[in-house]
Amino acid sequence: MQQASANADTDAGNSTVDKTTLDATWAHLARSQVRRRRALGALAILAICVLPWVASAWTHLPWIHESLEWAGLALLILAVLGRSACMLYLGGRKGADLVTDGPYSISRNSLYVFSILAVFGIGLQTGSLLVGLILAALASLIFRWIVGEEEILLQQAFGGAYQAYCQKTPRFLPKWSLWQSPAYVTVDLQGIWKTVRDALPYFLSIPVFEAIEYAQDMGWVHPFVFLY
Repeated sequence: MQQASANADTDAGNSTVDKTTLDATWAHLARSQVRRRRALGALAILAICVLPWVASAWTHLPWIHESLEWAGLALLILAVLGRSACMLYLGGRKGADLVTDGPYSISRNSLYVFSILAVFGIGLQTGSLLVGLILAALASLIFRWIVGEEEILLQQAFGGAYQAYCQKTPRFLPKWSLWQSPAYVTVDLQGIWKTVRDALPYFLSIPVFEAIEYAQDMGWVHPFVFLY
């Protein structure tokens, strides 16, 4: 998400944003973020409860199963690096700035794009491409909803400048030809460390799904659905 202060002004030619309205929008967004975290938590719990009864259909081709798991690990690493890169540009410019450089020059919601990639990578730890796609699709629905909430705030905070940004930069899918970056950025090391720390639980999916697979192989759990 972009950052906007409660006193942010719109671009030249527009009137100052009403502080009461902006504060109310911030409060609404804060509640929405809580619901977003709860929704993602519910998705994680649902996956843990359901996936022991789902198995990869690649048992006859174990190299594909293993390749999907390694691809998932690569996506998890990419997600951590990508989220950290977003914080390089976002973390040191909190306040009234509309951040449009670096990852935010090619996608308005780069942080969420990498989060979706992480969920996809987690799903691939099951050895099933379809499970990864289903989990990523469900996460995308959650993020699309919260992005809609955030866009209301950003429009109120930045007005025409944000409209121009939306017209130029894709909402999600990156457009690499738009990349632009200043020579130097102010780095918020604490913010980057927090981003990495918050992303480390992604890797817990590896032992969790390995344990599920082991339980299935030992006959302790009997899967009912096999997915490619």
